[in-house]
Amino acid sequence: MRRRISIVAAAAFAAALLAGPPALADEKDDAKNDPFKHMTVEEVAQVLGKPNVHVYDGNSKDTYRKQGHLPGAVQLWSKSMKRGDLPENLDATLIFYCQNVH
Repeated sequence: MRRRISIVAAAAFAAALLAGPPALADEKDDAKNDPFKHMTVEEVAQVLGKPNVHVYDGNSKDTYRKQGHLPGAVQLWSKSMKRGDLPENLDATLIFYCQNVH
């Protein structure tokens, strides 16, 4: 079975997505080959709290504490991730988000 992984980039509270510049041709090609599903804030809101859905906040500990986070989100820095940080259930839906401001 393949692990279904979801990812969403959101502002600090994931209340609104920040619109970036129009996608260039190379960015469109990258998006086609992206193995992750990108979700809107509304899509994330629909699955929050459902069984087998796990939410991870990739912001720093300081940002996680000071700027807030989605309800139930676990702060998890990608560079410090280790075995056991993610659920063993390979059918789990994992949602990763971070503050991504350009």
